[in-house]
Parts: sequence; structure tokens; C-alpha cells
Amino acid sequence: MGTAKRRAFLLSLAAGPAAFAIVRTAPLAGLAPEAHFALGVYAWIVAWWVTRPVPWAVTSFLPFVLLPIGAEMGLSSVAGTYGHVILPYLTGVMLFGHAFQKHGLARRIALAALCIPGVARSGSGLILAILVVSALLSAVVSDLAVIVMMTPIALSVVHSVAPGATRMSAAASLAVLYGAAAGGLATPPGIVFNALTLSLLDRFTGYSVSFAQWVSTGVILAAAHFPVCYLILKFMLPPEVKAIPDARARFLKEREQLGPVSRGERNVLFVLVLMLVLWTLPTVAEIGFLEIWYVPPVAMLLLFVLPADPKRGEMTLEAGDFQKGVGWNVLFLVLGGMALADVLTTLGSIDWLAGRLTGNLTAGALPWVAGLATVLLTQLGSGAATSIMVSTILFPIAETLGYNPAILARIIAGTAQAVAFPWSSPASATTFSFGAVEFGTLFKVGLVATVLTSMVVIALSMILVPAMEAFNVG
Repeated sequence: MGTAKRRAFLLSLAAGPAAFAIVRTAPLAGLAPEAHFALGVYAWIVAWWVTRPVPWAVTSFLPFVLLPIGAEMGLSSVAGTYGHVILPYLTGVMLFGHAFQKHGLARRIALAALCIPGVARSGSGLILAILVVSALLSAVVSDLAVIVMMTPIALSVVHSVAPGATRMSAAASLAVLYGAAAGGLATPPGIVFNALTLSLLDRFTGYSVSFAQWVSTGVILAAAHFPVCYLILKFMLPPEVKAIPDARARFLKEREQLGPVSRGERNVLFVLVLMLVLWTLPTVAEIGFLEIWYVPPVAMLLLFVLPADPKRGEMTLEAGDFQKGVGWNVLFLVLGGMALADVLTTLGSIDWLAGRLTGNLTAGALPWVAGLATVLLTQLGSGAATSIMVSTILFPIAETLGYNPAILARIIAGTAQAVAFPWSSPASATTFSFGAVEFGTLFKVGLVATVLTSMVVIALSMILVPAMEAFNVG
């Protein structure tokens, strides 16, 4: 390790204890000693999630080390806070996304959409098509998987129809990134922030949002991203070519090379349809156990027992896929954040914070505070960590002020996706790593996209969530 790297590591390592010490020495009147200690632990964890001296998952186990020391909690009590329904839910979602990509169904769907007559007749039309296809895929597959799969397709098409078109290549890469972010808003499994905020919403307020309710607002929010992102890319990165007369022929040729639909693809498609049916059944029939969290574990089990190649004894997913298909770092970050949220609530830290902030916040300001705080903090650290932090603080305040917390859940999940810096999220880092987008372009276009799409999410959430709730009740 070089001197500069070692110094950076030591500084990031010291950030956690320093944050803990600052909170512990602060005169927080009215806060119980154990709650004060837990708040310091929270500051330490957030600091390490931002500076990342160790993996996020490792940081998420700090409560095991610190809370028994000063929060009067035994190890068994701390361990109990990690048991949450979000664990099997996210595991199932991640493994389904892995199967979707592994068997090539996502690529087949993407090429089928691009082969639709008239979709990609011009440079601007191709960028719009890439944006929309990426969003559709991201509604059921993780944004990172969509970017890894779609970016090479988008760049190869641009390079074949317009060699040396640097602006168009950059626009195509960003169209995949922005489309994946938009599609993640549409469904609960679209991106991890959705499940995270829904879980925290239920835990703090007892407010439950169904799959149908989330999708009814999510589809509109995702669709609202299309004209905004398309116009940003069109005017900030205008394509070098106007017409592309033979684009469809190129896509058709590439689709033909995929061959017939495999049994593995049919299995994944069957599981996808079953998931959608199970998620929507509660809207037409009252089935007690069929909650939103129940469906992904069912899908996960089916993927491991449905044969993809009976002659060779291969299942749709196999043992090795369990290791490769689950984002363990993100998964345990979420679990650690949920555990800490439980601890802060139990010890009274959240009530104390809510009491201090309620006097300075109005109900009307809450959605804008939620959106602005999430956008700013996500640029510095993990979107999941930011979602945990902002939700943990603002949901109880919304309850106190009589403001609908479901609106805040929508806003926090919708503004937690960072696209302006290469280091702010795995999705933007992956897009940057393909080399088609320079840092300055990623920042400038991403900054405009972040500001405008965040305003759209905040404004529409304030309108759509109450309207759809009334519609569903009616």
C-alpha cells in the first residue's frame, strides 16, 4: 500500500470513531445515556458507509461490537434486530434478476423491442429506444445487471451505424443508465431502495403499501422520466447522425443469432408471470399470507427446482448461482441499517430526534426536505445507506405532523439513485467504466438529470400517492 493510499485509508478509518466521539460529547439534553450511545454508533456506521474503509457489509455488523458495550443490549438482543422479512425478499429478487440475465431472456427481450418497425430510424430515436428498453428491463432486473447487459448492445449499435460518433456513444451509455434508474421506480423489486423504504415505512408507521399501489404510481413516475431524460440527452449530447436506414436489419440479424428460446428462458418467463400474478392477486381476492414479501422466496425456490437441461441434470439456477447472483455487500448493508433503525427506535433515539426536528419543520416542507436530503447524501455514500438514514429520521416526524408517510417513501426511493459521479453508485461507476462517457460529461449531464428528475419525482409523488390511495380504496 502506497503512502497516499495508506493515508487515505487511515483517514477514512478514523472518520467513524471521530463521528462517534462528536455525537457522544455533544450536549443532547433529554436523551437517555443508552440512546445517546446508540446515536453515536449510528454516526460511526454512516461515516464508514460514506468513506468505506471496509466493505459496507462489514460495517453493518458494528452494532454487534459496539452496542453491548454502552447501550445495555446483549448480543442476543442485537442479533434479534437482524431478523427481518427483507432478507428472503431481497435474496429472491437478486437471484431472479441473475436468472433473467444468465439464460439470456433479458437480451432477447431487449433486441425484440429494438426490432419493432420505426423504433430506431434516427439517432435521436435510437437513444429514446435504448432509454425505454433499459427502463422496461430494470423493472424486473437490477439496474446494474441492465447496465452490464445493455451498454455493450447500445455501444455496438452506435459504432456500427455511426463510427466515431463520440456524442452519440456517450448519449447511448447515459440512456442505459437513466433508463435503468427510471425503470427501478416502477415496481417494488425494481431497485433495492424500494423494498428498503417500504419495510421501514411499515416498521415505523404500520403503513402497508401493496404491490399494485406501488406500481400504480411507479409506472407513471418511470414514464415521466422518459421525456425529461430524452430531451436532456438530445440537447446536451445531440447525435452526430440523423437517419439510420438499416438499424432494424442489424437488430434482426443479431436477434436471429440468439437461436430458439431455451428451456431455461421459458422457466424464467414462467416464474416472472407467476410473480406478477401472485403480487396482483390481493387486489381481487383477500389472501392473508400473500403479502408483497412472500413472492420472491417462492420464485427463488422454483428457479432452483425447475430443470433447464434434464438430460444433463441442470436446473434453472444451481448452487454456484447462489454465490454469484446475490449482492451480499448490499444485502447486509440493508440488514445492518434495518437492525440499527430498530435499535434507535427501541431506545428512544428516534423519538428524541423527531421531537427536536418537529418544531422546525412544517408538513408542507417535509417532501422537499426528504428529496433534497436524499439527493445530496446519495452523492456522498450508498443510496441504501441514505434511504435508511433519511427514512429513519423523517417517517416518525411525518407521523407526528400528520403527513402521509407513503409520499415520503416514494420520494426517498425515487431520489436515492445517484448518476452524477462515477463513485456515487455501482450503476454510474459501471457506466463510466465502459469508457464512452468522460467524467465532465457524466457530471454535467448527470447534474441536470438529477435536478430535473428529482423535481419530477417530488412533485408527482405529492399528487399521485394520495390519488392512487383514494382510487384503490374506492
